[in-house]
This record gives sequence, C-alpha cells and structure tokens, in this order.
Amino acid sequence: MNQFVQISIAIGLGIWAISSTAQQSNPHLIYEDNCASCHLPHAGDFVSEKLIVSESGIVGRASGRPVIDYLKAGHGKLLDEEVNVLIQQFEFIQQSGRLFKEKCIICHDNAAEFARQKLILRDDILTGRYTDRDVAEFLLQHGRLDASEAQKMVEVLMRQLQVR
Repeated sequence: MNQFVQISIAIGLGIWAISSTAQQSNPHLIYEDNCASCHLPHAGDFVSEKLIVSESGIVGRASGRPVIDYLKAGHGKLLDEEVNVLIQQFEFIQQSGRLFKEKCIICHDNAAEFARQKLILRDDILTGRYTDRDVAEFLLQHGRLDASEAQKMVEVLMRQLQVR
C-alpha cells in the first residue's frame, strides 16, 4: 500500500470522527480568555513548557498534579465543558508534537487562523479554500514534511475547523 493510500485512509477516518461529533467550543478562545493573562499567551507554548503526559494524564511539569484536578477545583473559574475542551486541546497539542510550530510557522502565522481563513472541507476532503488543492496531497510536496508528518498536519488543520 503506497503512502498516499495510507494517508487517504487515515484522513478519511479523521473526517469521519470529526463529522460524527458536533462542533466544540473554541479551545484557543477559552485559553486566551481564562489562562493567558497569568500563563504563557499561547496554549501550545504553555503545554510544551509547563505540562507533561503521565499515567495520570496531563500533569504539571513542576507539581506532577493532574491539570484536570487543578482546573475542576476552580483554577481559572472554568465551566466543566470548558475544562474538558481545554484538557482535550492540551492532549492534542502533546500528541501533535508542535509540528506546525516546527515546520510551518516560518511562513504561516498560526494554525487556527491559517486553517479557518485558507482551508475548507469539500466533499469531506480538506482543500485549499481558493486553490481547490487537496491538502493531504499538497503537503506531501510542501513544507519539508514526510508522509507521517503530512498526515499529522492534516489532522491538526482539520481540528482547527471543527471548533466554533
């Protein structure tokens, strides 16, 4: 099975997962409105510098305390839904390995803004809003990405489109 077929299958599964769930609240806005004034301005920087993954989930690098416990105890004065959205975002940031920052930020400012302004789902395929290019195919030849990084980047960009 060639790399394009493997990527297409993975993207199809990702699209199915996204389309089978309702849009969720915007984790970027939740973080910026409730966390950024005391912590790092960008959630990605906060996660990579201050949090780690352990058997207990996402925990503070210094304290080892599960972040979900800290937030549910009232830190940030978040609603339960907002806590869950942030935890999911923190986990996703950890899983994505900050790939956008490493490979794309030199030309594209911000993954969320880039995806929302330049990309669209057409017939369940992530495409360029104005170019109609299939992003999965395009990324195989763009941005110094290997096949697995291209697949991960499509997941990152699609996630940006699923939030309100």
